[in-house]
Amino acid sequence: MSDTSTDETPQREPASVDQLRLGAGFREDEHERIVSLLRKLDRRLERWDAGQVSLALSVKDRETPKQRMVFELDVAKRRAEPLVATSTEPDLRDALNEVREDMWRQLDEMIDRQVDSRRR
Repeated sequence: MSDTSTDETPQREPASVDQLRLGAGFREDEHERIVSLLRKLDRRLERWDAGQVSLALSVKDRETPKQRMVFELDVAKRRAEPLVATSTEPDLRDALNEVREDMWRQLDEMIDRQVDSRRR
């Protein structure tokens, strides 16, 4: 009987917003709801392995007119600063939507630059 364990390729675990680390201004019991609002980003994140991506979200002065949300995304293979999306929307849901859309745009730009550099 042959041993097939050496023939198996390890399953790749794609990056996902499930990895999101909640920082200041959030409670851990909010994680699932926040991740569901950011889920759209998985379509961009899945190109990297989970171990290569770090995601963090924080908010100051939550649900006040001075609220400021910061969403950071770092890809270990990139030799650049992390991507950072911010919002000063006073409504938490609006702020989450704004940082999600800004991060989507930044990811698109980063991916386009990578594709362009490979074509040269």
